Amino acid sequence: MKRVLEQNISCSAGKNNNSIEIVASNVPIENHAANGVNWANLRLHDLESDHVNQRIQCLLSIARHIPLFSVEQQKEIIEIIIQRLDKEQDGDAKNRQITQESNSMRLISTLFEDLISDLSNSHHKVRAVSISLLSLLPFIFPEHATMTEMEVQKIVSNYARDSDPRVRKSALDALVQMHLRGCPLDLAIYNLSVASLRDDYEEVRMGGLNLMGVLSSLYPEHRMKLAHEEVNETTRLIDDAFNKVCDLVNDSAITVRTKACVMMASYQNVGPDMLSQTFSKQIMSHLKRRLPRYKAQQKKYANGQIPVAEGDIDVESDEFHILDSGACGSFIHGLEDEFQEVRNAAIDSICELCMYNEQLTKKAVEFLVDMFNDDIDKIRLNAIQSLRKIGTKSTLEFDEEQLEIAVGALEDSDPLARQATHELFTVVRLTVPISLTTLLDALEANTKRYPMDVLSIYRCLRDVGKRHDDYVETLVSDLLKLDKRYLPKEANVEDIMYTAYVILIVNACSSNVKMLHHLPKYIFRHFAYFKSKYPDCIPDLRKLYKIAGIKLEGDVDCLPMTFSASAKKLVAADAESYMTSTIDMLQVIKTQVERNELSTALLTIDVAIRNFKYITSLKPLLVGKSELAQLYLQCYQIVIKVKQSHSSPTYASTAQLAAASLLKHSYTMQHTYLGLSKNTLHTAMYFRILANMIWIFGVLKQMPISNNTSFSIKNMLLAFHQRVKLIQQEFNYQDNEVLSNLQRNLSSAIELPTTTKMTLLHSFITSFLPLDICLDNPVKRTTADIILPQSNPDKPYKFASKYPVKLHLEVDVFNCSDTNQLAIEFILPDQSSFMFWPAPGQFKQTTPYCYKLATNVELSLSPWTEPGVVIIRIVQSFEPDLSGLDEYIIKYPNHSTPNNNAGTKMSTSCVISEHLKYRLCPTTASNVMNKRSF
Repeated sequence: MKRVLEQNISCSAGKNNNSIEIVASNVPIENHAANGVNWANLRLHDLESDHVNQRIQCLLSIARHIPLFSVEQQKEIIEIIIQRLDKEQDGDAKNRQITQESNSMRLISTLFEDLISDLSNSHHKVRAVSISLLSLLPFIFPEHATMTEMEVQKIVSNYARDSDPRVRKSALDALVQMHLRGCPLDLAIYNLSVASLRDDYEEVRMGGLNLMGVLSSLYPEHRMKLAHEEVNETTRLIDDAFNKVCDLVNDSAITVRTKACVMMASYQNVGPDMLSQTFSKQIMSHLKRRLPRYKAQQKKYANGQIPVAEGDIDVESDEFHILDSGACGSFIHGLEDEFQEVRNAAIDSICELCMYNEQLTKKAVEFLVDMFNDDIDKIRLNAIQSLRKIGTKSTLEFDEEQLEIAVGALEDSDPLARQATHELFTVVRLTVPISLTTLLDALEANTKRYPMDVLSIYRCLRDVGKRHDDYVETLVSDLLKLDKRYLPKEANVEDIMYTAYVILIVNACSSNVKMLHHLPKYIFRHFAYFKSKYPDCIPDLRKLYKIAGIKLEGDVDCLPMTFSASAKKLVAADAESYMTSTIDMLQVIKTQVERNELSTALLTIDVAIRNFKYITSLKPLLVGKSELAQLYLQCYQIVIKVKQSHSSPTYASTAQLAAASLLKHSYTMQHTYLGLSKNTLHTAMYFRILANMIWIFGVLKQMPISNNTSFSIKNMLLAFHQRVKLIQQEFNYQDNEVLSNLQRNLSSAIELPTTTKMTLLHSFITSFLPLDICLDNPVKRTTADIILPQSNPDKPYKFASKYPVKLHLEVDVFNCSDTNQLAIEFILPDQSSFMFWPAPGQFKQTTPYCYKLATNVELSLSPWTEPGVVIIRIVQSFEPDLSGLDEYIIKYPNHSTPNNNAGTKMSTSCVISEHLKYRLCPTTASNVMNKRSF
């Protein structure tokens, strides 16, 4: 109803008839569209209707047709609207007057005059719209405005005290909008914003908060005289504004309280005394003043005392507060609010202010830890994560009571809350040694209740050990169960808590190397083992031993061989030269194939593959390039073996397998590597043409002769022709003679598949020569590591067969350009497959092209009685050239493998992770709970 319709400018109604008639009759109006409009479509008679809605709908219709009006129609419409303005009484209809912009100063002056006149209109909507428009005009007509920005600002400010709250809100919003458009606001408006905070209407108080936020950012250091008339002291505007904002934390409206808590975060430069006051409900001594003695004497008997039930109150005390008590305990009030929105906003503001004011941290910790017991899970999680953020800026200290509350969060059913708590302990310093034992007991209970948290706990203990080396040193004997009276017994490295203790101890040693001299010898082997198993949880052992001056001997030194800096440079240079010489072998292989020395070429390929594998151990940066080259050589091997066996009797049995492998390798090359050159992509596609040809002749060898044989051949050739056509488009050039000849031969064979024509097509296999591959680019392979669940060959997971199996998965993904193409594939014991597509929000980016996936999956399994293995793997889907045919070829010989993908999208995919075998054991026992699996 309130939309202001315009062509160039929409404005509120004017009352000056004469001036507007001049505008309508004398001012030329330009319009390029002169086709005109059918007056019947406008229903202008509705302007005289007794129903307000019909009059408004007519005005809306006029506005929609403005671009189509001819010049004469525009003039006539304006005259009709002007005449109607004299009769219109409804404000909703009246504020839809439409005027046309002109370069005439008279029009602009009239516009300003009309707006000023409409500011006195009795209808609140007309005044509110006029205020909004008036604040915009100085920016629309910067050269012709009859009022300056400051004059407009003064007029708008006056209406912030209007009798109607909607007009007051419009005026406050207009001032904020003027600031956003670059107009400097007058400092005198500050008192206006202060008054607005005490308004009876919450919309006005919200507008006052916005305006105060603007002014406190413009004039933070302005000195203001204290409101108390007896003391000649000043305070900063930003401190006074912060105090006023804090006062609204106790507002009656939830939206105002939430807004106040949110705004508190923006006052990072408030004085530390004022910030400290937000966590105390009593006025601190440094915020109090005493009246001068002579002033106190004068007023001693002025009003005396007021008797009340609780006793006499001296209302004329010689002590007063510098500022209002708004900041007193404002954060406490926010954290105790009954609405979660307010509590959440208060936690966010505390976190933000602590990042800029470290002296506030100690007070904040006490209250944020109490929020761990909140009824709302989002509040608990926010409090934990906020404390962790604060801890990254300054170390947190937990006493025994605070630790007891914090470890309670480890029992939360939400895995995000537990993981956030683990991360919190990495930035905490415990104040007493006994607290470390309490923490370790809580983490042990966590591993038993939620085994899937083990890796997160290990990472937590890594940092706990570094921060508490003095406490850990006194606990080593108890943790490792050492007794000086007996020889140490080597512990089981597969024990979860022993692993946790070793991670704690070795990281404590990195802060206190003296501890290494008191450890049993066998533990150094365990350090090396855990370094290979959990590399991010164990520090650099050689550097640690060097600092401690320890030299390991015999079987204790299980560390991998390392090189000095100069030796590393030599190895890197050797790897580059070795890579170059191995790449040169590709040309040797090509020459051998051209000479038909196929057996020799196979031997050369074996040597080249072995060399590329060795290169990956010399220089990890070349892993992607080496693996791509190995895949290319495997395709080369298939091509050579097909050439060798194409005329043998066993060709029919091996051809379809060769076609499936070649097609799979080709798609893997194209879709699981980043940084491929155009030539390499063409090489991968070229292999698919050969794979299709091999498959066709493999099928023909096994196809019985019948009346439908020619029909089947024709269908296969048509599909093949479509593939060649698609790949030629990808090549983007027509001068490839081999593909052009192949396309001509295919077209001929499709018309009539004679023996001669099919023999000509078969010659493509015998004469096929792979295209060269380009290894100049820094190629990276898309891979994934399944972190959770872990393989359980010795301890199958028992579940009630009538319920779905719930699995929690955590996966690290590397070098992936599009996570939407990633899926989790489950191969069930009956060899059926199930594809699960994680939601995009479950992928958290860690570094460019690398992601962390955390998700939960429910598997609905068909009943069985014996333990079975579910294979879990990560796959990357892609769109094949010919979806139906390629899926059929790739699956050979398991064409009929069932899948449980009902209701999900089907796609062809490449495996990018190792297969994880997870053993399940169904049970029908009624008391078996379907627990989480790890």
